[in-house]
Amino acid sequence: MSTALEDLARGIDDACEAQDVSALRAYLETIASMSRAPMSAVERGALALYEANIHAALRTDAGSASSDWVEPLLEDEIRALRVARRALAAETTQTLGTDLKLRVITNLANSLNRCGRIVEAVELWDEALSEHPRFGMAMGNKGLALYWYARYAGTGQEQALLLRISYRTLVAALRAGVEPHAREEMEDLVAHLRSRADWNEVEVPLHPFQRGRSKQERRYRRWCVQHRAVLSSINDVELEAEALQDTLTLPSITVPADEATALMPRPYAIFNQLKQEYVSARYLVFEALCEKGDKLHFADKGVVLFDALDYRFYRTWIEKLKMAFLALHAIFDKIAYLVNEYWKVGLEPKRVSFASVWRSADRSNPGLSARFAASSNWPLRGLYWLSRDFHLKPVGEGAVDPEARVLNEIRNHIAHKYLRVHDHFLYDAEGDRARNGDELGYAISDQELEHHVMKLLKLARSGLIGLSCAVVHEEAELKRKLGDEGIFPMVLPVLEDQFRL
Repeated sequence: MSTALEDLARGIDDACEAQDVSALRAYLETIASMSRAPMSAVERGALALYEANIHAALRTDAGSASSDWVEPLLEDEIRALRVARRALAAETTQTLGTDLKLRVITNLANSLNRCGRIVEAVELWDEALSEHPRFGMAMGNKGLALYWYARYAGTGQEQALLLRISYRTLVAALRAGVEPHAREEMEDLVAHLRSRADWNEVEVPLHPFQRGRSKQERRYRRWCVQHRAVLSSINDVELEAEALQDTLTLPSITVPADEATALMPRPYAIFNQLKQEYVSARYLVFEALCEKGDKLHFADKGVVLFDALDYRFYRTWIEKLKMAFLALHAIFDKIAYLVNEYWKVGLEPKRVSFASVWRSADRSNPGLSARFAASSNWPLRGLYWLSRDFHLKPVGEGAVDPEARVLNEIRNHIAHKYLRVHDHFLYDAEGDRARNGDELGYAISDQELEHHVMKLLKLARSGLIGLSCAVVHEEAELKRKLGDEGIFPMVLPVLEDQFRL
């Protein structure tokens, strides 16, 4: 690390401690003016972390509450942390010799958890713990989050498992050592959990789903678990099972008597379709990656093509990844349809999108809708923040997700233009994009396509789990207001596998 960066870090730390807002803003301008070209990846990562720390300090000084839906400084903090994580991706804690990477990943997890995106936060805390299994703050924050996650669990089994792991993780964190400001909250929660059960003795049988008869099905089930792709909160804490079932559903929904019909309430029908589209796209991804190393598929043989001499792929498995990408990307707008329907937002169907459903219909005040701004629904706020990842800012301004523009270009070119996929070892797709632009054709490598498809798969899963949790929260609030009197149950039959058309 250069002496200049070390001096900058000390100055920022002093300004944060003194809550010197004018100095912090001056440091932001200094960071923005610095050229990254001569810096190493580690220095770029460290600089982005310093920037994130400034945004966090400014957010604290502004009195930003954890219940606020709109937090521009938190958006800036998340963006900077993502830039830092990307810069440090090739490094390990051992090669760095410091906890720099651990702090970046843990702080990013904390920030995502703050805005309701717990599924992604848990995976990030686990990423930090894979680098350093006894990193106390990653363990402790994960334990705190799992306790709240358990409130939204769909079954008693899931809730018991999350609470048991929450307790054990918190105890381990306190033994490993945590920062003084966090210790009291963690100790209080450990005491509370201990008063409810002896979690060292509680065992929660998983009852794993059938592994399958064929070798390929068993491989698929295991792949889903290992990649946290199963629609179940259990998969957020269990990665060793041979197979898990996609048990995620919507909870019981209260419908006014004058709106009740003999048919299943519409939100269930929409959610059924979302799940089916997700698992179908998931299987396409698995199938494509399995075929990646195979010989030329028989469906590709005999197709007359000209050689462009730029090492591009013309393979069925690539086209499957493209189809999966489009299917997964479409899920987010469909989540918005369910939000519009269940929360009675009132948008016309043709105007509903994952971006528009949160905005006020009043064109003179186009910000966040008052319907959501006053809500304490933490998972619903997580969905709103997930939508911000797809928000494109003008070129030159930092999007919350630095990869948002790339995701948009890939979707646009698959659906409407021309996406070229090249061998990552033999062709510089990133350089091609820089030289030739992206008006008609957009060049990416096979590795980039895989990365973005897997990213969308995880984001779609996070969105579906967040949607279910948000409805759980809303129904619990409604039940507290109404009580049990005057509510009559309607049984929804489960569609068994043998009866599916």
